[in-house]
Amino acid sequence: MLDNHLNFINLEKNPVILFPVRHHSPVCSYHLRRLIRDYQPEIILIEGPENANALIPTLTDEKTQLPAAIYYFYKDKKKYVSEDAEDYHCYYPFLYASPEYQAMQQAKKLQIPAKFIDLPYSEILIHTRAAKGLRTEQDQHNYADDSYLVRSRFYERLCEKTNLRNFEEFWEKYFEIAGLRLSTPEFWHQMYTYCSLTRQSTPEEELKADGCLAREQHMAYRIQETMQDYRKILVVTGGFHTPGLEKLLNLKIKPVKLHKFSEDIQNCYPIAYSYEAADALRGYASGMMHPGFYDGISCDLEKLENQDSDNLTIYRSHALELIAKTAKESTKKDIMLSIADMTSAFSLTENLASLRNSPEPGIFEVYDGVTGAFIKGEKTLASSLPLDLLEKIATGSGIGHIGGTSHVPPLITDFENQCRKFRIKASTAVPQECEISLFTSEKDLEKSRFFHRMQFLQTEFCKRLKGADLHRNKDRNRVRELWRYCRNPQTDAVLVDHTTDGATLETACHCVAVRQIRINRRCDVVAGICVDCFLMGIALSEQDYQLIEEILTNDGDFFSLGQGLYYFDMLCQLRDLYHFTDPGNFKYLEQCYSKLIALLPSMSAVQPEQAEDCVKICKLLYSISERILSSRQEEFKSALITLTQRQQKEAAVYGAVMGLLYAMDGSYLEQAESAMQGYLNGSAGLRKQGALYLRGLFETARDIALTDRKFLCMADELLSGMDYPDFMEILPSLRLAFRYFTPFEIQQIAGEIAKLHEMQSGEDLLEVQGIDEELVLFGSELDTEICRILRKNNRDNRSN
Repeated sequence: MLDNHLNFINLEKNPVILFPVRHHSPVCSYHLRRLIRDYQPEIILIEGPENANALIPTLTDEKTQLPAAIYYFYKDKKKYVSEDAEDYHCYYPFLYASPEYQAMQQAKKLQIPAKFIDLPYSEILIHTRAAKGLRTEQDQHNYADDSYLVRSRFYERLCEKTNLRNFEEFWEKYFEIAGLRLSTPEFWHQMYTYCSLTRQSTPEEELKADGCLAREQHMAYRIQETMQDYRKILVVTGGFHTPGLEKLLNLKIKPVKLHKFSEDIQNCYPIAYSYEAADALRGYASGMMHPGFYDGISCDLEKLENQDSDNLTIYRSHALELIAKTAKESTKKDIMLSIADMTSAFSLTENLASLRNSPEPGIFEVYDGVTGAFIKGEKTLASSLPLDLLEKIATGSGIGHIGGTSHVPPLITDFENQCRKFRIKASTAVPQECEISLFTSEKDLEKSRFFHRMQFLQTEFCKRLKGADLHRNKDRNRVRELWRYCRNPQTDAVLVDHTTDGATLETACHCVAVRQIRINRRCDVVAGICVDCFLMGIALSEQDYQLIEEILTNDGDFFSLGQGLYYFDMLCQLRDLYHFTDPGNFKYLEQCYSKLIALLPSMSAVQPEQAEDCVKICKLLYSISERILSSRQEEFKSALITLTQRQQKEAAVYGAVMGLLYAMDGSYLEQAESAMQGYLNGSAGLRKQGALYLRGLFETARDIALTDRKFLCMADELLSGMDYPDFMEILPSLRLAFRYFTPFEIQQIAGEIAKLHEMQSGEDLLEVQGIDEELVLFGSELDTEICRILRKNNRDNRSN
């Protein structure tokens, strides 16, 4: 092969041209289009996973709107990557400023082939060491990585020499803006020189560890293969790879061994992407800051490609537009800016560019100009709002759209169809809000179910701000829901991951729900999933019913069954309101009820920390026996009696059970009094248990304290006869015991107690004596002084 470096200018004699780029760079796209026009290649090879070649027509489809991305996933079931057998995924984003996208578009215009030649995602992972490259621990991985160009040791020295604040400012000045004034060969040599020097400062071992050398070997092999069939080949890769590929192409390359994976193990799909996700400031390693701003630059450069580069004023006009938009948005936030402020900001921007020897002002001059002209006085968190708005505008809020449907997962298609049906804005990355009146119309209920389905799949598309929370039994009387939603790359990525679960959101949610039921074989978890299905409007099948019944049969946990009973009871109550009836819920309720009654007597010796939950379940059983299963009330009563006959009894549960028996049969009042008398006449430890007994009793039958004077006398005797330390120990439980009474009932009880102690009224008992304010201040000063002395003593001890 001819030396690419020396023969670049002689295009006719050069069979292969390696064009180095920075991903998403407008100037690289600009010169790439010029090179394609002059070189007229027969084929264009692009850095990208070769198993995604079938997606190129979709990405270049006329109806596709950028930003878009290729989403890859690989499931390491055979443990080629590590013994953890994890699932991996990454993105390969495309903007209008992306040279790779421009290469595909230009190939389409010239009607020549365009191909990806890099290793598939799985092979890169296999050739990458742990905690390196695509195997680092971060939320969002990207296939193309410019980190070597952006974070090398070489660029740090460049910034020092040029007195620039960071690499992005250096890149914009010397490449994006100044590069437009260079010829394509001159720009190529400048880019190649920078990439070569950067590569020289990177150790070979580091390149091997993150899979870079394996990728270059594979790309070089594909290029040599292509040279056998084509005479003019253009290769577009990240600039860091160009020197490595040039060296390899003069050698005989052996192919990298590739593994064969089925589509459910490894696959890729085109998805919508957002400018926000493509922003380098938000962790995208291959991105440039302010992608919306640079994408606008790139689109204008394409329109003015044949214009004399010395007369370009694109950055100047975009800087003025950016300042005007920032002023407009600032005015909406009640920051009053005048025409003079805007003029001053633009003048400052141009003067700074001239002072810094830049042909045109860039984004960094705009930032400095807005800072100087729009921020009045000291720069604070509040006064810097114009800068925040400027960053938001420069980043961009748009989200792409995939036009062709041949390679779009059906789940994403269904999602977009649902958005159109319910008039949900899915084409913007700006958060939107939607209020739904649940029971006004069937369509509103369907919209609510759509949001619940997206939430159930954990797509990060929506979040409920207001509305009934059935899982936590909060706000069940709310008839409106308020949702905040926003489409982002994670939304599409999750939908791609669930493609194997179904072609529609409904079928995918049903599949995921059943899978979770099979994994979590507990009544409380299964019942919670049934609540999700209820909210999503998803009916379970007969096979699912059998699975759930089997799980309930095998679950012997009293508290798990109790939580399940609560959920199934709630679903039975709400079925008519939500217009959704699942015949299985009543069966599950009966099954839980039966198992709980069988287990109830064993709860006599429940642990104290579980007593409150046990009492709640007992109350629920009583309520269901009153409302729904009245024919089984005697069975429930028998279980309660059996519990009271156990030798060891937890006091709070015992009290609650006695209250329920009294509510079912008034003759149990004497037995409740007798139990209270037992605590009264017992040891000091047993007397303290009496407070817990009261707590349980008052929770289920508080009218005893209001109607039975004898019982009230015993309670008074119990508490009055305690020593002060014992009383303080039970005080928290005592407070909980009386929380079930209304203020009026508290006054009634106070009046009865006052009569017992021959006081005039209960008002005297309820009065709380105020604390002297001066005494509180003195105590605070005393505490401060004690802390000061202790700190001083600690310092003295450490010094000694």
